[in-house]
Amino acid sequence: MTRGLRATILLASLVLWLTGAAWLIAHFAFPGHNEFGPLPNPWEAPLMRLHGVIAVGVVFLFGWASASHISARWSAASNRKSGLWLLAITLVLLFTGYALYYTSGALHDGAAQLHRWLGVAALAVALSHWLGIRGAAPAGSVRAGHRHRRARRQRSARSTTSSGSLTK
Repeated sequence: MTRGLRATILLASLVLWLTGAAWLIAHFAFPGHNEFGPLPNPWEAPLMRLHGVIAVGVVFLFGWASASHISARWSAASNRKSGLWLLAITLVLLFTGYALYYTSGALHDGAAQLHRWLGVAALAVALSHWLGIRGAAPAGSVRAGHRHRRARRQRSARSTTSSGSLTK
């Protein structure tokens, strides 16, 4: 995965999580009131619209990145467990988000509860996966092989520059 794609996914996911968290805070901590009773917070609708638009982009980015990322990293086995959890939570959030938009009644209420709890938990799962990628790569893994090839190239480049030009 390129650095640009990784940065885009991380930024979009962070903004998605923040808009969802901001909606939860606005909805539960700062509801509006008038003489007839409770009202939605005025920030809820714009936050929900922004959350929905970003969610479409994140679904696209996750699909794009997963097509190559999962198949390329599967044999390495590092972060496989956290990656599967991240994939599972993302899929459930996708389906519950769809249910929030297209259902009503008890199904809508159940999807809302599940979406809220999983949305909050998704940050911990995503961080464990993304920060785990930065950890030490086990011997024989794809990342370890890449690190060894890069170190070899750097040694080769240093020996070439210290011994002078290769062409005489």
